[in-house]
Amino acid sequence: MAALTLLLSVPSATFAGSATWELNPGSGDWNTAANWTPATVPNGSTDTATFALSNTTALSVSANATVDGITFSPGASSFTITPSPGFILNLSGAGITNNSGTTQNFVTAVDGPGNFGTIAFINSATAGSLSNFTNNGGGGNTSFFDSSTGGNGTFINNPATAKNAQVGRTDFFNTSTAGNGTFTNNGSTVSDAGGGLIRFMDNSTAGNATITNSGSTVSGPSNLETGGGISFEDRSTAGSATLIANGGTAGGEGGEIFFFHNSTGGTSRVEVFGNGKLDISVNDAPGVTIGSIEGDGNAFLGAKNLTVGSNNMSTTFSGMMQDGGFAGGSAGSLTKIGAGTLDLAGANTYTGNTNIKGGALQVDGSIRGDTLVKRSGTLTGTGTINGSVSNAGLVSPGDPLGTLTVDGYSQTSNGRLLIDIAGTGAGQFSVLNVLGNANVNGFLTPVLLNGFIPSIGDEFTFLNYGSLSGAFSIQNGGIFDNGMERWVVTYHANDAVLTATKNVPDLGSTLLLLTLGLLALAYRNVSLRKQI
Repeated sequence: MAALTLLLSVPSATFAGSATWELNPGSGDWNTAANWTPATVPNGSTDTATFALSNTTALSVSANATVDGITFSPGASSFTITPSPGFILNLSGAGITNNSGTTQNFVTAVDGPGNFGTIAFINSATAGSLSNFTNNGGGGNTSFFDSSTGGNGTFINNPATAKNAQVGRTDFFNTSTAGNGTFTNNGSTVSDAGGGLIRFMDNSTAGNATITNSGSTVSGPSNLETGGGISFEDRSTAGSATLIANGGTAGGEGGEIFFFHNSTGGTSRVEVFGNGKLDISVNDAPGVTIGSIEGDGNAFLGAKNLTVGSNNMSTTFSGMMQDGGFAGGSAGSLTKIGAGTLDLAGANTYTGNTNIKGGALQVDGSIRGDTLVKRSGTLTGTGTINGSVSNAGLVSPGDPLGTLTVDGYSQTSNGRLLIDIAGTGAGQFSVLNVLGNANVNGFLTPVLLNGFIPSIGDEFTFLNYGSLSGAFSIQNGGIFDNGMERWVVTYHANDAVLTATKNVPDLGSTLLLLTLGLLALAYRNVSLRKQI
């Protein structure tokens, strides 16, 4: 609130009012009255600064100024408006209205002593569209307060240019939103310098924005040089934004996505590449929910739970989910929700449990810890689970064909094991490989693919185990091929075999059906006699 009070307390010019920038002004100074028509500096909470055609399009704000809004008229020139170091340009009402059809530029300048310019959006002001904001390294800053919005603006936050210097950044406070804006946080290019930054605080939200964090292009001995970063703090949320963390080059650090305290991930789409990272280790327990995750980068869970799937997308993550991170911690865990499929294709090392509550978790790489498949969840894939699987939902080894390896397996009465079969050869049917004990219950569901019909006597070793307890029930009684064939399971010392056999109706059932048919016929004859 102190920052907001400071921004609202800028002095007004003696002669302020709405005005239009001259076609041929005497200079590029915003704060010179003679450069406007009428000859007054727009510097009041109800003032509008209008820009049309002009031969001077580079403006500097040389004293603090406040306007209700800035309007670019149809056909206006392309302007660059720069708050000078140490000064603030406040937009406290309508914000930016761009009818010019061309991009308008705003730059927050910096100087050697560490002074920087600031642009502030207050109340419900918007950054509009076709508006570009560049926050220079050294502290250049664009801030949003109250219910203001980034609109459809484009924002570039540049890295620090020297060791221990401030970075260019965009900040969101109160209930402000990034809207549909496009944000780029550039990684450092100087040793011991930080990358551009965007911060969400209080109850602010990233809305539907796209935020890209570039990696650093330099590596130094102190590892202080960083990629561009985004942080969610307090009660802020990522909303439905797309959050991207790219890897660094030349040994530089990657882009960073942080969730601190009790911030939330909403339905955000998270993409991490190279040594770019998502870090939820500092978030409050139990953890963070995001819409989806993809890429080949890193996800640090610490001791927290990452819940994935709230946007129902299907994605592949071939990077590494792991314990640790900024706050350290171990026993990080993963929960899959939603209707989509998350394919974990990399070697993941987090040591907590994996919970599948909705959609499908496809393990084509590896995970540690135990996995719990809930009633609405599906586990599939051709990878390795270095822990036990408890199945109360659906386990479907393969992709759809192939072998899924687990340390131990337990299937409840509600669970199903689905085996896809496309042929009799190796690799033509799915296999569950259990290194330890398999405790089976519930249903076995064989599914034939690509029109394949097994011949009588064809066998499929679909389950391997170290030891076995329990037995499956075959779905639909095991009858298939229009009632001509029936599946039979044979349990051996270390494997279970599914065999296609001829479907022979049992004698008791046949006699019962024949008796019922004769009784029906007799009843019909009696009825006919009564009618005669």
